[in-house]
Amino acid sequence: MKKKYVFPLLVLGLLLVSTQEMFAQRSYLSVAFNPSYRTNGYGLNLKVNHYPNATDYWHLSLAMIKSTEQPDSSIEFPYTDYLMNLGYFKTVISRPNRGFYIYVGGGLSGGYEHINKGESFAKFGYAIPESGLLYGVFTSFEMDFYLTDALSFYVPVTGYYHVNSKVDETFVMVGAGVRYFFK
Repeated sequence: MKKKYVFPLLVLGLLLVSTQEMFAQRSYLSVAFNPSYRTNGYGLNLKVNHYPNATDYWHLSLAMIKSTEQPDSSIEFPYTDYLMNLGYFKTVISRPNRGFYIYVGGGLSGGYEHINKGESFAKFGYAIPESGLLYGVFTSFEMDFYLTDALSFYVPVTGYYHVNSKVDETFVMVGAGVRYFFK
């Protein structure tokens, strides 16, 4: 009599475990890479996200943003921002059956602004500012399109505000990239 119930209980247990895996979150950790565009420049971002639950995630990103500044028509100089961002994101819209999510979040941003290859001089009556540290905040809006369980295509729109920037206090980056979810 005991042997009759062993096989159905085993099948029920496997069914429950597989159902739980189907409806569980894809992963607790993801890595993403995306190139971005901004006025007079471009950026590269490497992001790591940690998902404590199904609707939120912690975000850590490293970004390099190259651009040129043209204060007037007689002068132009390049600069590069190296940034580290730490933030929290919340799901605004989710359509799991279609593989579509929209996240909104923000947090702290800090880094280094490298202006004119480290050279500071006056040209045509305009003094090129010196390189220095940056700090401020960022906000972001991300659309996520799942291609597979482990891979998604995402489009981030990120706005930055750096209080002590000597070149560009506010700017917006628009990008597209891929995100990989670890199992």
